[in-house]
Amino acid sequence: MAKIPLQISREKDRDTSLEYAKLRAEALTLVQELSGHVWTDYNLHDPGVTMLEQLCFALTDLAYKTDFPVNELLADKNGRISANDNAFYSKADILSSGPVTVADYRKLILDQLEEVENIWIEPVLSKYTPGASKGTYRVFIQPNDKLTREIEVHQSAAEKIVSDVRNCLMRYRSVGENFEEISVLKAQHISIKATIMVDPRYPVRETLAYICNAIEQVVHPFVRFLSEAELMEAGYATEDIYLGPQLTRGFVPDEDLLERKQQIDPSEMVKAVSSVTGVLQVKYLYVSSDGTNFSSRPIVVLPGYYPYVDIADSRNDIGIYSDQFEQHSRDAVFWNVYQKIKEVKKRHYTGQEKGLTDHSLEAPYRDAKQYYSLQHFFPAIYGIGNDEISRHETPQRRAQAKQLKAYLLFFEQILANYLAQLGNLSAVFSPDINKVPSNTYFTQPLYDVPHVKHLLKAFTSGKQSWEAFTANADNAYVRSLQQMTEQDDLYQQRKVRIFDHLLARFNMIVPRYPVSLYEMTYQPPDEKNRINCELRWKASILQKLPALLSERIQAFNYMQDTEGLFSGYHQWLYKLLHIERNLQEPLTAVFNRDHVDMKVSGWQPVPQAKHIHVNGETIWYSDDIADSEIGTEKYYFGHQPISLLKHGVDPANYRIVEDPSNHHFLVLYKAPGQNTWHAVAKHHSKQAATQAQIRMIKHLQEISMESEGFYIVEHTLLKPLLKTAAYGFRLLGRGGKLLLEQRSYQVFDDREQKVNLLIDTDWQELTPSDMYQQLLSFCFVYTGQSTLDADMTEIAVSLRQIAAGSIADYPRMEYYIDSGNGYAMPDEFYRPAICIVLPSWPARFQYAEFRKFTEDLIREQTPVYYKLTFHWLSIADMRQFESIYYPWLKALPDFYTKGIVPPQRAKLFEFLTKNRRP
Repeated sequence: MAKIPLQISREKDRDTSLEYAKLRAEALTLVQELSGHVWTDYNLHDPGVTMLEQLCFALTDLAYKTDFPVNELLADKNGRISANDNAFYSKADILSSGPVTVADYRKLILDQLEEVENIWIEPVLSKYTPGASKGTYRVFIQPNDKLTREIEVHQSAAEKIVSDVRNCLMRYRSVGENFEEISVLKAQHISIKATIMVDPRYPVRETLAYICNAIEQVVHPFVRFLSEAELMEAGYATEDIYLGPQLTRGFVPDEDLLERKQQIDPSEMVKAVSSVTGVLQVKYLYVSSDGTNFSSRPIVVLPGYYPYVDIADSRNDIGIYSDQFEQHSRDAVFWNVYQKIKEVKKRHYTGQEKGLTDHSLEAPYRDAKQYYSLQHFFPAIYGIGNDEISRHETPQRRAQAKQLKAYLLFFEQILANYLAQLGNLSAVFSPDINKVPSNTYFTQPLYDVPHVKHLLKAFTSGKQSWEAFTANADNAYVRSLQQMTEQDDLYQQRKVRIFDHLLARFNMIVPRYPVSLYEMTYQPPDEKNRINCELRWKASILQKLPALLSERIQAFNYMQDTEGLFSGYHQWLYKLLHIERNLQEPLTAVFNRDHVDMKVSGWQPVPQAKHIHVNGETIWYSDDIADSEIGTEKYYFGHQPISLLKHGVDPANYRIVEDPSNHHFLVLYKAPGQNTWHAVAKHHSKQAATQAQIRMIKHLQEISMESEGFYIVEHTLLKPLLKTAAYGFRLLGRGGKLLLEQRSYQVFDDREQKVNLLIDTDWQELTPSDMYQQLLSFCFVYTGQSTLDADMTEIAVSLRQIAAGSIADYPRMEYYIDSGNGYAMPDEFYRPAICIVLPSWPARFQYAEFRKFTEDLIREQTPVYYKLTFHWLSIADMRQFESIYYPWLKALPDFYTKGIVPPQRAKLFEFLTKNRRP
């Protein structure tokens, strides 16, 4: 039996609630079932039936408005849908990301720097060494024609473009990566000599212009900027178009990002010219690198150069023939056509279509929340409309009319609240919690009901005029409606679920544990806020989501001022861990204040032990507060351990007792597990002591909150420059025996050359003595005259095993780098690795569970190929670290631009390589 595919019908069935007759019939059926014979005959003259009909009519209005398209319900009075209020991010914002791949960085530079015609970013590769080159790139810049000519006259022009490229790359650098060597390629001029037959039916000047452009495209291909429409027509999917960083000048197709040319082959030019419309035959085409010696052989591009052809160069000789006659076509008309074709091919003028009018967030405005009282539609005989009941009626009749109005208010409030919910749909989903009302259930007052003011107790019991009462958006009537509809707990539960739904749209689930612990630790238990900590946290993530996601693995720009240094990687982890602090200060800066007398090191006198009797209980406490300090704002915790920041924020660990003999009140503190209380403050009244305890707890919370955070040390930035003589190797044989070692430190490329020569050479073809002499030219060879043959054989066998890819412990090659602190570090230390330095003293960070959670979260949010290490430091150790870390950061620009080695690098090595994990 064939399976019928499930489908969603485009034709939506009409809702029963839109059909008044069906609603009325269904309502009467329900009434009859519920009331039986108690009621009347259910005919039209029955007042109950009349009220039922009016309510059914009102329900059709609710159904009609509910059936509006969602975009019309979300539109404001100007017909615009707020993207921020609904977390509607553009495809460019949410599909794009920061640069990750080499292609991403190339596109970014080409987009931001017009002077760069092309750029190549090449990883520093190593055939055998495991870590020193990983994450390090060399950058080669091809300037545009104008800048090329300027550099050939003034070499200083190259320095500026190098600086601009470096700043751009550093601004978007990923964690653990570095662009160390940036150079501007020089132009290697290529001259052309050719004879080409063309069709006379085509304009000769235009044909020649296309021929010259084809030759240029072969020598140094242009990178195009295309529009979204062009890429869509070419078959690209939307997610592929917006993959990578946002560009301002268009989209760069990946196929335009070609590798650097190593040679120029005339045959490629012949093929390109032959495909030009109007070209009949390429009789010959020769190339030359000196303008004199032309040939059909390929030209090898020299190191540090890029191939460049200048069509206006007199050394070019491109003959165009038509009907056996040479056409002289290099005039002003030709140059005009040539330049236009060149610009069209480059496509530098095409802008991304972000600036065009976006109609996707526009819709007709529908005032869905407007409610018109159903009492306007009742027959006048009921006396509940605008005309009211006649004043000649009896008081009983007038009272009955008011009772009916009050009875109908219950139903009308439900109807009006429904429309209020519909009209505030945008506010329900809005993450801008400071802008929209703090509600998920919305209500609205029934001011439109005829003569309702006499029925509202909030108005009749007050002294305001009706106009002033209705103008007050926070009057007692409105407050009561909201309190009855949605309490704080219900609002928080519903709003959190809404935010979770919005985050799930972007495949995000944020763990609640950090914010719940933050709230438990740093918020007083009696402090209740409708907009709680979790709501503010998730709202801030949603509001900054595009930037957070696109920059979540970006490192800091060490070329800028290091004050308040904060990378995208930092921001992302801080947001997930709910860390909020002043980024302009070191983590230990909070201890430079004098509101808490808490010594973190050094000797202190032993406090005096005292006791006091309170209600028959003897309380022993230590006291080191001088009489002159009674009533001051300082708090004396003396010998308390750093766990004070964890336990000192709990009011349960304090007592306030009276010392009648000295006429003051003591604020006593005792951590769990301690036997003796400690006097931390003295005041002349209990009220002052109570306030002191509150302020004290708040200050301890502030100390923890303002010192939460961490530092990131990228091992890549600790590595010596590739051009520094700091790289070495040694060969270990069976049992770790040292067989040979490099004579002296060398630059990276020289070491690679020696290592490749050593491993790739077939040493077994040489005699032991010849092998020894060759090795001795660049290595220390550890052997003796009596063991020379055996040692050379072992070296040859060991190198052959290493070349074959042996993963045994021995034999093996050890690669090391001079760290600058007196000893060498293994290459593996510099592979993509990050050291996270965290404070151990903040209250949250003293919980073992939170430490483990923090480490696991950072590992989860860091690319898997990075090696992570964690150091939890005490206050004293963190002060020492910061005294090294900040000067090291400040010295990095001079290190990479001038080669000046920061003196703090060796100290940082020494500090991080010690076992400082508590």
